[in-house]
Amino acid sequence: MSNDAARINTGTLADQPEAGLPLNLHHRAIFIVGSYAVLAGLYITLSDHLLGLLIKDKNMIVTLSVYKGYAFIAVTATLLYLMLDSTFKLIRTTFSELEKKEAERRQAERLLREANESLEKTVEMRTHALQDALEEARSADRLKSAFLATMSHELRTPLNSIIGFTGILRQNLAGPLNDEQQKQLAMISKSANHLLSLINDVLDLSKIEARQLQLSIEPFDLKTSIEKVVKTFSPMLAEKQLELAVKLSLGSGMIVSDQRRIEQIMMNLLSNAVKFTEKGKVTLSATRKDDRIIVEISDTGIGIRKEDIDTLFKPFSQIENQLSRRFDGTGLGLSICKRLIDLLKGKIWVESEWNRGSCFGFELPANQDISSMKPSDHSNDS
Repeated sequence: MSNDAARINTGTLADQPEAGLPLNLHHRAIFIVGSYAVLAGLYITLSDHLLGLLIKDKNMIVTLSVYKGYAFIAVTATLLYLMLDSTFKLIRTTFSELEKKEAERRQAERLLREANESLEKTVEMRTHALQDALEEARSADRLKSAFLATMSHELRTPLNSIIGFTGILRQNLAGPLNDEQQKQLAMISKSANHLLSLINDVLDLSKIEARQLQLSIEPFDLKTSIEKVVKTFSPMLAEKQLELAVKLSLGSGMIVSDQRRIEQIMMNLLSNAVKFTEKGKVTLSATRKDDRIIVEISDTGIGIRKEDIDTLFKPFSQIENQLSRRFDGTGLGLSICKRLIDLLKGKIWVESEWNRGSCFGFELPANQDISSMKPSDHSNDS
């Protein structure tokens, strides 16, 4: 198309001179008027009166008057012929140039029309390709949903059975166990719970991306949820000999939101704080400011470099391969936290200094406006 455009641009009439014909005709008009003026002057000068003054013979005057008329006619005819001949030549040349320009214009129009038709065909082909790609994406999304539904049932169900029966065995309900058996069953239970947690994270992320995650908005006591989360991490804190400080300034503590998802967010953040802190303490604070709830979880752990902060909330992202080898995880926790907080109309932030510790915080409305949310946003989880 670039060659066609170049040919179109070089063939436009605007690039050719058009003033030749009027300019030449103007010169010829001046020549003709001047010639006739000279002839008229000579005619007056050589009039019969002048001839009468110069020549006394009347017959001679009559003869000269006749010859004078013939000469005037001959000169006039010659001048008219020369003028018409040159004018017709100029007209023929001009019309030839105009025909050439018209042919070039038609050629340019043809090339432009072909270029437009080619562009229309290209756009149509691309449109069909995009439609096909969209349909394939929709089909893939349907297959993914079907796969997730299958995985949810086929993987979580047996895992829950493994966890449940392992718990029964560890309680000696099926008979006494020695220390080694207890140790092996504890490893089985830990691995099964870890795998179940990973599966749940993948399912949650997939539902969020497909906009199928359902929220359950109802009143609950945030203080009770915080106590529940803290109690869950008590064994891990004791094992690592970490101090946990809880600072609450919530008033009554009653809020309207999704209790399960808020607890999930706090557990993810607190899990990271405990995981990446080898010594020192972890602090959980929650305050109510106006009609907003602000929760912050800080630690004295390894911290995060500034250049790694932008990648924290991306799915499957873990900073540094060394950390990936030292600490378990899929890199989904923070990504899920951010997306859940976005769904709850809040925001999340992080402040960190390398080798000094980190502080993750999030802010949410204390009372979610159920009327402004879509019906699917505040229905029960399936």
